[in-house]
Amino acid sequence: MTVIGHNHIRKVETFDGYDIIAHPLPARDERVYYPTEPDSCSAGVTYSSHDVMVARPTGIGKKGRLAILMHHGGGRHVLEFYEGLLPVASALLALPEREQYALAYTIFEQADECAMGMRAAEARRWAEAHVDGRIRKRRRGRSQQVYVETEAERAIRRSR
Repeated sequence: MTVIGHNHIRKVETFDGYDIIAHPLPARDERVYYPTEPDSCSAGVTYSSHDVMVARPTGIGKKGRLAILMHHGGGRHVLEFYEGLLPVASALLALPEREQYALAYTIFEQADECAMGMRAAEARRWAEAHVDGRIRKRRRGRSQQVYVETEAERAIRRSR
């Protein structure tokens, strides 16, 4: 799970269920950024393989949400978030097309990077708990829950 207001990036088959409100730089060749200074030695950057759209999800329970849709070689991905937590729609839509694309792309990539960091941190937490012997199982009725015991819980359990 990721970022902006406990929302996450998920892979989807199609973008059905979304009303596109902005599709900045729909043509591939428009998504090439050249250096702004002619005498600089940096090369241009191309994002031609990444199509970004801003949309509103449709359907029950989706009111007040905004989505950034990303289509690239890895498939179609959606980042949804509550617009009230990150009021970007009006600011994003007021920007020129190239800036819209750049900001939507940056928000999506930052969310993805945060998600990867959280997954790595969670994997480390479980690995450390395994080494320390702090993974516990709890039964409630027919279901079984596996969790990481905290140091405080471990101290209480050992003092009994």
